[in-house]
Amino acid sequence: MKKLVLIDGNSLLYRAFHAYPPFTTPKGELVGAVYGFTTLLLSVIEKLSPTHVVVAWDVKGPTFRKKEFDDYKAHRAPMDESLVSQIDRTKEIVEAFNIPQFGIEGYEADDIIGTLSRVAINDKEEEQIIIVTGDRDALQLIEGKKVVVYLPIQNKYSQSVVFDEDKVMEVYGMSPKQIIDLKGLMGDASDNIPGVKGVGKVTATKLIKEFGSIENIYRQIDDKNIAPRTKKLLEEDKEMAIKSRFLTEIQKEVPMDFDWEKCLMSDYDKNKVIKLFEELNFKSLINKLPEVGNEKEIIDIFI
Repeated sequence: MKKLVLIDGNSLLYRAFHAYPPFTTPKGELVGAVYGFTTLLLSVIEKLSPTHVVVAWDVKGPTFRKKEFDDYKAHRAPMDESLVSQIDRTKEIVEAFNIPQFGIEGYEADDIIGTLSRVAINDKEEEQIIIVTGDRDALQLIEGKKVVVYLPIQNKYSQSVVFDEDKVMEVYGMSPKQIIDLKGLMGDASDNIPGVKGVGKVTATKLIKEFGSIENIYRQIDDKNIAPRTKKLLEEDKEMAIKSRFLTEIQKEVPMDFDWEKCLMSDYDKNKVIKLFEELNFKSLINKLPEVGNEKEIIDIFI
């Protein structure tokens, strides 16, 4: 069985940046985030035993969401320069493992992952797609147990979590795709998506559970017994509710080529990686490198 692991590079690098101290190489190069990302990458390879791996990245420049809504992510501060300086080194690590990397102008890493997931699902061969990210927006991409989200958490207080459709229902009380509608109503402060002004998580959750979607809410708004204040808020902000849903939804039609063979977890030049690790002073990670040509048994992620 194919097991395709789709890694959100920006999400993991950002988490590593905040989780690991800002240490440097003997030459003074800042590599704390690179080290943290590499540690997570090696952990993913060991724990998930993928047959295929891809890393997706955001790229500079406005996305289609920014063009649609100028305030999208407008309040976010520019990326810390000490993190920016480590991006190229991180990509060098990924390249050394012969793992393909994608970054498409106008789209976010989430959209690339959504597109690759869709293409992989349509493949006739049996496979499981595991999305590795720290961003729960990716939960909307889950489909049964075939497409799942792996949230790698590395601290002594909690452990990594695997979300499949049942887990989403357990935690949120709705299906993965309904999370798009939920955020369309309540908004998402982290991305500066407004939603419907005055409608919070509790009310939004209740509405989605009752109606199933934003579309159904507005189709039945005059036929159902909705609280007068809530109905007024919904009517006043209908356009923004629809736009917020659009901004929240991960796109699955990014124009890009996908080839199973190019994503194969192929042999890599272990000596080249060791040399790079020594240069970066990652000597403690050398003994964690996967064996070249090692055909490990595919591990069930739900064990």
